[in-house]
Amino acid sequence: MLRESREAGNVKSAGKAHPQRPRPGLLEPRPSFSIRGARMFIGRNRSGLAVSPLRKHRADSAAKAEWPNIALWPFLCLLLFLFAVSSVWAVDPSRHISQYAHTAWRVQDGVFGGSPNAIAQTTDGYLWIGTQGGLLRFDGVRFVPWTPPDGQHLPSSNVTSLLGARDGSLWIGLEGGLSHWDKRNLTNYPSSKRRINTIIEDRSGTVWFTRIPEIDAAGSLCQAIGTDMRCYGGEDGIPNSPGVGTLVEDTLGNLWMGGPAEVVRWKSGTFSRFSLGGLKSNRGMDGVTSLVANSDGSLWVGIALARRGLGLQQLAQGVWKPFVMPGLDGSTLEVQALFLDRENALWIGTYKQGIYRIHGRRVDHFYSADGLSSDSVYQFYEDHEGNLWVATPKGIDCFRDVRVVTFSTREGLVTPEVDSVFAAQDGTVWIGGVDALDAIRQDGVSSVQEGKGLPGHQVTSLLEDHAGRLWVGVDNRMSIYENGKFRRIDRPDGRPIGAVSGMTEDVDNNIWAEAYGPPRTLLRIKDLKVQEEFLVPQMPVARRVAADPQGGIWLGLMNGDLARYRHGKTEIFPFKKGEDSRVNQLVVNSDGSVLGATAQGLVGWKEGKQQTLTVRNGLPCDAVNALIEDSRRALWLYTQCGLVEIAGAEIERWWEQPDITMQLKTFDAFDGVLRGCRKNCRWTVVVCKWCRAANDRSGSSEWQRTTSARAC
Repeated sequence: MLRESREAGNVKSAGKAHPQRPRPGLLEPRPSFSIRGARMFIGRNRSGLAVSPLRKHRADSAAKAEWPNIALWPFLCLLLFLFAVSSVWAVDPSRHISQYAHTAWRVQDGVFGGSPNAIAQTTDGYLWIGTQGGLLRFDGVRFVPWTPPDGQHLPSSNVTSLLGARDGSLWIGLEGGLSHWDKRNLTNYPSSKRRINTIIEDRSGTVWFTRIPEIDAAGSLCQAIGTDMRCYGGEDGIPNSPGVGTLVEDTLGNLWMGGPAEVVRWKSGTFSRFSLGGLKSNRGMDGVTSLVANSDGSLWVGIALARRGLGLQQLAQGVWKPFVMPGLDGSTLEVQALFLDRENALWIGTYKQGIYRIHGRRVDHFYSADGLSSDSVYQFYEDHEGNLWVATPKGIDCFRDVRVVTFSTREGLVTPEVDSVFAAQDGTVWIGGVDALDAIRQDGVSSVQEGKGLPGHQVTSLLEDHAGRLWVGVDNRMSIYENGKFRRIDRPDGRPIGAVSGMTEDVDNNIWAEAYGPPRTLLRIKDLKVQEEFLVPQMPVARRVAADPQGGIWLGLMNGDLARYRHGKTEIFPFKKGEDSRVNQLVVNSDGSVLGATAQGLVGWKEGKQQTLTVRNGLPCDAVNALIEDSRRALWLYTQCGLVEIAGAEIERWWEQPDITMQLKTFDAFDGVLRGCRKNCRWTVVVCKWCRAANDRSGSSEWQRTTSARAC
């Protein structure tokens, strides 16, 4: 079944194909979609970088990396399709972290010679990874060890911090000093042979860094001046301690440093200290590990110790504030890294607790069980395209937005198996499956569960009628769900309707239901009562049913044919048969054409013409699971090998010239599309198009978060 609900947006052309590990399917699912500015929901059964190097090679790279964002076990998922483009390149904070595309490169696979410590990007687009075993450059395909030109060398192989400067050069902090690579020459600074903790470039272009000072050394905070440096220590208000590590600049140009027991604000020789009472006995040890300056002048402070008054804290106008909200008590975290992305989402890297992300009042969590390379996090980095990179002791992780987003039990669904999906007029997306009827709304997911209101075990079919009532097939019965209660609809003799595989409402407000029985029956329901029953062979064996705008209904048959029932008469339109020819999805389009999705391609009828659309016409594969026409009259197909968009003009050409090769767009694994199953699958497609149109009875919706489809 499919339904469209409306909301505005923009369509952006698809990216190139991106190899991805295949995801396992389940028993039987069914599909649905919609388009310009659309969100597409597909129910399935079973549980640029600014510069060329990364953009050119990123697709090949993914095949060599691990894609763990969807677990390799049977699952049932829901897919959300987003088309419009975010105004700022960044991962979309309205999504769960588990809904991003996630790539992991691991030390154990031999990618790195040591644990990664730092990540940076230079203006030419290359990513640089600093590890305990040396410096590597990533071009989108491979990580290549970097060595200086002949006669030059780094003071140490243990890279501890990196900075890609605005002039295109790379600053390299090491366990044994500071180096600067300007793409021609390597300059090693006459620093102490101690660890460089943090390197930043302030708004004026000055490079600052913090270091672990030696005895009698000038100090912990240093400024690079040409090929020399100037350092500031205790007499300048700078903590002269091995624990000084993190360094940030605020909107007023102040430098903030974290020490073993305090945070220091410093500018032009003036300073202020803000001590943490819980760290008084922490001299010489890790205390404040990370800082993030907010636009309002406040500060996020990450602390290595978890206890009351520590962990994640806020410093605003000189006052310490704990961070506590539903889902997260900041004092329980051992914080190792903080990062504020371009959407003002705060990313928290912890010791042995994975990643937390805070955006508004929403908290999300992602850790090794979800695929993170390690539960301990060293650093975050956001590249030129907004992809989010993470350095851990065991590897490098990358998160990026995709156009097709997966919903599963990990994102809040109760059902582990989705059998039906429906987008209602009020913006609710209903998901029916085993154990539950789930509802996705703007504020989250709610469920009616078996034994807690759901009158059965498995939801098989969904439909909303003209009055806004939700019709629900559960097990072998049919009910109406309204005002939080289910009302059964039975046959006149009191017997249940049977397992419903498809429903529609015709122009006369009759509800038609195709039920498995036994016996298999087509039923017409009016005024909440069964008015007629059509048994086999009186009516051919169907799987899908759709209303004809001119009156009557169309049937998608189990043998792959189409049939029309109107004014008491049935017409059958036969097509070439093949293995598993049944019609998976059936639509009647605005031009009066009827299209059915089958394993042998798209079968169609229009004004007496019968045609089949296959790979001969340019489809990437024949197996079509679902389809829909959008508001621009473009046709969207969910196929075995991806999501396909065909412009309305191309469809018109095909109706006139059945043998043409059409121009089309394919969205595949790179865009987040999961491959369909090959045999014994059941798909339900629902289009949820969040825009307002003249015929939209539901009013407006606020679901307008959109993003681009760039890649790691």
